[in-house]
Amino acid sequence: MIAILTAPGICTSEPEIRVAGSKPADLFRTTDLGSGIGVEIDLSEPGRWRSVTVHRWEQADLVLLRAVIGPDAVQDLERWRDERNAAGSRRLEAELSVDFTPARPWLRAAVIDALDWWLQLPLDQALLDAERAVVHARAARSLPAGVLRRDVADRALVLARRSAGGFVDYLDGLTGSAESLPRALFSGLSRLVNGYAALGRRVIDGPDDDLDSVAAAWLRLRAVVPVAATFRLPDHSVTYQLSDRPLLNTTPLRSSVDPRQLRARIVDTDVRAQEIRMVRSGESSVRVIVPAFGARQQPALLADRLMVRLVDSRSGAAQEPVLLTLRSGREAERFGAATPVFTEMVPLRGASPEYLRADVFDPDSHASPARSDTDDALLRQRRGQFVLGEWRRAVAESRLSRGAKVRRRRLTRLLDVLTQTGPDAGQPAFFGGPTPAEIAQLIDHPGARSETRHPWFASTEGAGELLVAELAAVHANR
Repeated sequence: MIAILTAPGICTSEPEIRVAGSKPADLFRTTDLGSGIGVEIDLSEPGRWRSVTVHRWEQADLVLLRAVIGPDAVQDLERWRDERNAAGSRRLEAELSVDFTPARPWLRAAVIDALDWWLQLPLDQALLDAERAVVHARAARSLPAGVLRRDVADRALVLARRSAGGFVDYLDGLTGSAESLPRALFSGLSRLVNGYAALGRRVIDGPDDDLDSVAAAWLRLRAVVPVAATFRLPDHSVTYQLSDRPLLNTTPLRSSVDPRQLRARIVDTDVRAQEIRMVRSGESSVRVIVPAFGARQQPALLADRLMVRLVDSRSGAAQEPVLLTLRSGREAERFGAATPVFTEMVPLRGASPEYLRADVFDPDSHASPARSDTDDALLRQRRGQFVLGEWRRAVAESRLSRGAKVRRRRLTRLLDVLTQTGPDAGQPAFFGGPTPAEIAQLIDHPGARSETRHPWFASTEGAGELLVAELAAVHANR
């Protein structure tokens, strides 16, 4: 990796130190670790950092930085910083060797954050947050005794308590409905329950009702639901449900969801279609309608902050944003939708709607809006999000059923969709991803040596291992 050391004060928004690789990526996400240290993970290569930044060296916690890049790398950066200062230079570049061994729990934590943003699958958020808490507790144990270790462990404990109620609801739901548990899901849930028990041992002022409730729910489940060696998936579960929305660029007054602008599982997406409708309302406004993800009620924390802005496809200028409103039931039916939608009237401000793109976004997103739905980066990242979800679902289905047949069927369907929407067979579907030809080769030769496959097909190993929530989502489709 290349380390770039910049003298502080030249640009207050730029980090003093940036350590980064050179490969382009689409499925990346940044996590703020605190004390001015940020890490970026690429879901195509989850076993290494895409970049590490230190905003200001003097304010950084070097104990944390050593855990992230290794003590030798921190020593090198400290020496180069002294050399840069002694020479009076404003910028220094050098090749840095990073040790990822001590960073394993931190890599996993960053992967969970990235999957939470990118993974467009019906995940149970409480399960995801429970796993996040357990992984952060493991990261805390990797640190030497001291203030930082206590702080990281305390934050993990707070998150574990916050997600305990949803975790218990999930376990009790299995107790009341599941005939058996696939071994892979049982093992994952057992790992989370044990992680909660370890966090409970940190509580020194008596029993913790939230953490104890998870252990009690787990005992209830184990008492009545046996573990099964295999799990049979229903045939419909391995079919990618294509929407009946028009194919890309065939209908005016439609726009595509940009996954860079809002986290997954808020609005519905279909890589083949333009999901956002703009319906003319007189001469001065349009009604923007975008389908919500799934039929369940969206969390108010997320649903109450979604916005839309109209972007001029010729100039790139964006109009003032408007807050979208979630409508369901009969209110959604008024707009021709059987499931919940986000919608609002948006003024045109004199612009012609034929030259406007509706950009739906979260106000915390700092990505610039795409001018058009044919923007290369937008198309790549939409394909990337689609391939990510279908590949990880294929692995989860194979893991639960202990068979390769379901994976082959899902990958065949994935390849069919990419053939309709993606690049040529020899071109990667997105930066860091496989080509359609490489997916076809995996379908035809599933037993080929791993070293001959594209690295993407190892992205569900190590730090990229399946979330327990992913296994649960497949199992819920029983």
